[in-house]
Amino acid sequence: MGADRSHEGRNMQGENSDDRKSARSVWGRNTDPALDPSEDPRSRGELGKAQRAMLGLGVATGRNTNSFDPRSTLVRPMMRVRLGDPKAAVFGRRLHHDDVVIVPEFLCAKDDWTLYYKLLEEMREAQAQRVPNAEWISWHEGAHLISKGPCGETFDAIQKRVGDYFGLRPENRGTRFNWYKDASDWKPHHHDSAAFNAARARNQNCTVGISLGSTRELAFLDAKDNTRRIYFPQDNGMLFYFGRDVNINWQHGVNYVPESEQDGKGRISIILWGFAEDVLDEPGSPPMLTDATRPVYDVHASSRSRVRRDSERGARSKHGGA
Repeated sequence: MGADRSHEGRNMQGENSDDRKSARSVWGRNTDPALDPSEDPRSRGELGKAQRAMLGLGVATGRNTNSFDPRSTLVRPMMRVRLGDPKAAVFGRRLHHDDVVIVPEFLCAKDDWTLYYKLLEEMREAQAQRVPNAEWISWHEGAHLISKGPCGETFDAIQKRVGDYFGLRPENRGTRFNWYKDASDWKPHHHDSAAFNAARARNQNCTVGISLGSTRELAFLDAKDNTRRIYFPQDNGMLFYFGRDVNINWQHGVNYVPESEQDGKGRISIILWGFAEDVLDEPGSPPMLTDATRPVYDVHASSRSRVRRDSERGARSKHGGA
């Protein structure tokens, strides 16, 4: 504490010229060469606590400041939200395992429902032709519908563009076609199986999805504290991505729409699981989930109580994909 006070006193007495010279090299070393450095007054006056912390001259907190040390911010988050460019062919930046990426209007304008109805038309054609596994089946205890054998030119083109955007290995891409037929369908909170299945985890380090149709909330629920929730609106045409560690630290689902807000419109989500190549491995990743860290799913409970519990706790079962 004494050393810290002496630095404060020296600054107040104007005896920090050497420190100010050092501060210029540390604080402004990456200054835009196109700008005049004299515009920044920090190279002249008294050193602030953040400048002193950068120079190793003492770290101080404030009444409303956790730390003035800029290095204190260099820690991994529980979740990092990033935006992608819908006009680009690829995301084009290094990914992290704790990333959530959203790309608005990736496939179409928010108010253009052409692709939504085109996909449903292709699915009806496949079902009429009795394409294997093209039929709709009830999924996640009746919460919504899926098709295990989706097909069609539109579906194939969407899969390719979505997978290519994040550089997913083509040979490892798994997919699911979810249909939320109207606003009463939803998705209980869950972990995708790569969070607890070692074989899946070897080939999957992310979940990617495209949302078409009615806007719904993609919900993340802290796996260790279900009072901590983050909601992202998924508009028509929006692309989303979340990494391996997000899938472990958080459960995800699609929120139910209150009856007073339901308008009868539905939503399609096409999910891809795969292995993104350009992902930075960092220390501090969570371990995979085990039976001891997964909640019990009581198959003997009534359907109604199971759905309610899944909403609050999440079912880490074979079901996956928002």
